[in-house]
Amino acid sequence: MKPTINKTLPCAVFGHNYVKSKTNDDHSSELTCSHCNAIVKTDANGNFDELSISNKHIQSTLRQLFHLNLQISKPKFS
Repeated sequence: MKPTINKTLPCAVFGHNYVKSKTNDDHSSELTCSHCNAIVKTDANGNFDELSISNKHIQSTLRQLFHLNLQISKPKFS
């Protein structure tokens, strides 16, 4: 058995206690565990999809590119 951190012990024994943290426009939502801060995304059908570390990095990079694209595409009037 793997040793667990005290913060994740309730999640290992009783399961996660998810709280809705964000709702997206495509009828999906992000749920965050109140004990261990694990993030899970749900789709329109209610299926869970756990966000891994690489997905978080990709998501933040795409968000930055999107905001840069918005700044560049704004017409500048003189």
